[in-house]
Amino acid sequence: RKSGFQWLAVLVSVGLLGCATEMPRKADVTSHHFGSLPETKNHRLSPDGKRLVYVRMDERDLPFVEVLTIDKKQRRLILASEKNGFDVNHCEWANNERLICSFSAIHRERSILYPLTRLVAINADGSDEKVLLQQKQLRADVMTKNAVIHLLPDDNDHVLVAYGLYPALGVSRVDIYSGERETVESPVLGVNEWIADKSGHVRLRGGRNKNGHWWEVRSSADSEWKNLSLTKAQTFFSSYQPLAFGDDPDELFVISGHEGRLAVLVQDVSRFQGSDRPALANETGSLSDHSSASVVFSHPGVDIMSVDRIGKYQRVSGVSYATARVYHHFLDEKLAGIHGRLSSVFPDQQISFGDESWDGRYLLVETNSDLSPGLLYRFDSQSQELLPLFNRYPKLKEWPLAPMKSLQYPARDGTLIPAYLTEPIKKEEGPRAAVILPHGGPHLRDIWGYDWLVQYLAARGYLVLQMNFRGSHGYGSDWMGEGGYRGWRTALNDITDGARYLIETGQADSNRICIVGLSYGGYAALLSGIEEPDLYRCVVSVAGLTDLEQFSEDKKFFEGFDEFVGKDPQRLEAGSPARRAREMGPPTLLFHGDEDINVLITHSEKMNKALKKADKEVTFIEYEEVEHSLLRNAVRIDMLGRMGEFLDTHTQPLPPPSPQNDES
Repeated sequence: RKSGFQWLAVLVSVGLLGCATEMPRKADVTSHHFGSLPETKNHRLSPDGKRLVYVRMDERDLPFVEVLTIDKKQRRLILASEKNGFDVNHCEWANNERLICSFSAIHRERSILYPLTRLVAINADGSDEKVLLQQKQLRADVMTKNAVIHLLPDDNDHVLVAYGLYPALGVSRVDIYSGERETVESPVLGVNEWIADKSGHVRLRGGRNKNGHWWEVRSSADSEWKNLSLTKAQTFFSSYQPLAFGDDPDELFVISGHEGRLAVLVQDVSRFQGSDRPALANETGSLSDHSSASVVFSHPGVDIMSVDRIGKYQRVSGVSYATARVYHHFLDEKLAGIHGRLSSVFPDQQISFGDESWDGRYLLVETNSDLSPGLLYRFDSQSQELLPLFNRYPKLKEWPLAPMKSLQYPARDGTLIPAYLTEPIKKEEGPRAAVILPHGGPHLRDIWGYDWLVQYLAARGYLVLQMNFRGSHGYGSDWMGEGGYRGWRTALNDITDGARYLIETGQADSNRICIVGLSYGGYAALLSGIEEPDLYRCVVSVAGLTDLEQFSEDKKFFEGFDEFVGKDPQRLEAGSPARRAREMGPPTLLFHGDEDINVLITHSEKMNKALKKADKEVTFIEYEEVEHSLLRNAVRIDMLGRMGEFLDTHTQPLPPPSPQNDES
């Protein structure tokens, strides 16, 4: 009998569980392979670690829920989405036999789109399905709040659920078998978030008003609410964010600004049970009074990226951050040891823990890199067995991927811009065709690892440059600056300087560069085609916004969003591609889904109309019943195929100049 990590050599050679559903073979096999979504996602271990629930796509391009009995390798379909209706998103184990699954849908009333949410309980064998909650919301972000806020793992029959209509959410204790609900906290005007402690007592509530983003805390489930913080932030996104209570009920983990960057701190909330009601967060969302808090983890160069939570009570187990790659700082010594041993087995992989059985024996492990899209394992900490479960992208199993390398290039003011460059495997003499790919958000950042769009472009022969321009998240408050909308010109200059860097270093052909972007990246691509009409041969925008003033009006339910976008009329005008369509230089390709509630399709419609009116070359592709992220295989495959043909058409090598007659 083999022991420890000697199992790895044997198990990796065994075929992974599951198989890919073959799609009809067409000429553009590259689009099929890279446009296909992960075969499985949102994996959760059962409390005993013997089963796995996850979401996968069926042949009709609809997500469904499957339960895998791991040791027997038996799969059972238990729940499916509705055609033209609700999509299942993910499931959680309430106990070893009962699951809580969330659904979402988009409801249209005339020209207005509303998110719908549904919460369903079902047994792991697919029996006894019960709808627990279904609601319409006025704004998209409430979809994430209208969910289970505590699984009450010590109560076999109930969970805590946030319910209500924004801007007033409450909390109910819901029987997961009968569906009966008991009010724990009545909906409170202005409250849009609730947090319970380890024992399931609701101890924290938060919301936004004209004064900023506020939080209140209390010492017990029936004591008086006391002020915890007020963030008088002048941007839509506050950096002060409570996360979870610790084992000590007076210990609260929070994300806060610390020395100009986001860090994880622990606050002693017992300090706020008096009557002084101190306001702890300043205009930037940082704690102005650190006497009540201690730093758990901070990094001198970058923000923390996420806080890792795992196990029966979803304890805070570590912190993730990204420099050139993603790293983990563990607060749990056992997990740190396992991660270290796995890292020696997978030296070129990023390793993360997705879940843990309630007794701590089993861990769900995922590995990925730029060259490996994602493998899933179950690790047994007793036997040290690492059992392969899924290759999440089986279509890419035999497909060679292009390596992604990190670099820095100088902006025009001398600032070094962190970036990633992916060079196609097929070598080409001299400068080559390139795609500039700014990220979405803009309060996001690109990271090292597998990226379906990057790898598709590289597979078609393009050099791909991604940059974390100023306005990106991850590099501190100074780097964020005014953000990607108010500070659009700074962000755009950084993007432009990246394209010019490739030209100046001889890597890219100045006559064969296009710019492509999704969401904010689409906005940046369109504006780049206007600001730099001679730099790019073509522009592709996927779900990109085109009018800043309209965007602010679209989000009028979001307090502070106008500050996030900006109010200066001249800046709004200059930063709106649809208002400057006559200045567009390159041919433009637009994609948009008609059920996009993040960026309404009217943005692409307006851009298409304005470009046509200005007699510019434009193609607009509209996808029906598709949301912002285009989460349908058929749609992504179609989009990649059209995008690839468009890029190829406009990046063909230019013919040599015709000889001129010498009339002398």
